[in-house]
Amino acid sequence: MNWNDPNETEEEYLARKDEESRSATGLMSMLFSFMLFFFKIAAVFGIFIYAGYFLSQKLLGKETETFKIWGLSLLFAYLLFCIIYFLKGIVIGLRLKNNKLWILPWIICILLCCIFPAFIIKTIVAGIFPITKRQDVWCLILSWGAFIISSFYIYGIYQFKTPSAPKILHWSYALGLKVSQ
Repeated sequence: MNWNDPNETEEEYLARKDEESRSATGLMSMLFSFMLFFFKIAAVFGIFIYAGYFLSQKLLGKETETFKIWGLSLLFAYLLFCIIYFLKGIVIGLRLKNNKLWILPWIICILLCCIFPAFIIKTIVAGIFPITKRQDVWCLILSWGAFIISSFYIYGIYQFKTPSAPKILHWSYALGLKVSQ
């Protein structure tokens, strides 16, 4: 049934169209997965990358070339993650010693890594609604629901009570453990 091939049977035509449909569905699935991955990265690391960008702009000035600003931004973001994993090491070390002071660095980590990014996500979800509808029940349910879900999701990534750290940040985590012992 192809206009270019009059010898194509109806079964061949349907099989070809079915294959095209599966290919399009696979492409859309791949694009959706990529977008979801991008949003995960933005939610988890975005606040630290933005903080690094802000610090580098203040340090170098706004007229500095983009390559230098982004390089310094990534360095600052890495140093901020080192501080977070240093605090995580302190949390784990103090918990191992049954010292109740572990709660203080744990709360700091939760605020910086989970609550603050989740609040930004809540604000973005609320921003989808028109200003006149932001006090409606659906807006409040969806925005606070996004806040709760994203805060638990981000906490699940960091796992502040679990003794683990990425290899690139393990040295700061180990230093936190050593300091707390």
